[in-house]
Amino acid sequence: MSYPRNYYVESNPNILSSVITKHPLATLTVIQEGKIKTVFVPLTLSDDHAYLLGHATKDNPIFHADGVIQAIFHCEDHYLSPAAIPDIKLPTWLYANVIVEGELAIIATDDEKYASMQAQITHFEQFSNSDWQLDSVSANQRQSLFNAINFFKIKINSMHGAFKLSQNQSSDIREKIKIHLQPLKPAMHSLFV
Repeated sequence: MSYPRNYYVESNPNILSSVITKHPLATLTVIQEGKIKTVFVPLTLSDDHAYLLGHATKDNPIFHADGVIQAIFHCEDHYLSPAAIPDIKLPTWLYANVIVEGELAIIATDDEKYASMQAQITHFEQFSNSDWQLDSVSANQRQSLFNAINFFKIKINSMHGAFKLSQNQSSDIREKIKIHLQPLKPAMHSLFV
């Protein structure tokens, strides 16, 4: 038996990219000196969707990892009770996560650092309904920032979704679940097709 079950695996790159774009805080897992290290870093997709872009303090374990980095992006999750959907016989947990594996490379030039940081700022500012720009900071302050942190990109080697959205239920039951989720979990609701 394969795990996760095939009907819980999402491979549509547009859907996976949408989850990353809307839920950019990634859980990064690396192996460092034989131990698992977990850190949390907001990441954005490059324009060509070949890389994840980010930055972190230089002491972050991701810069001392042995091999591949795994990034997990978490969409909404939800406990589903038979009290809410009587047609299901047992309670269940719904979730949608995107798992990316890749190799980290440091972004070295100041021009690349600036472009990476500006792309992230532009993306993240939409969540605060703002349009703050990196140019609001003086060139000296930007240079100090560039010297204090590492900018990086993760080459995406593989990407898939683990979407447990009651795909094993009938279309009628799934429609009831979708309606139930609409006011409670709009991001999850949008993943029901």
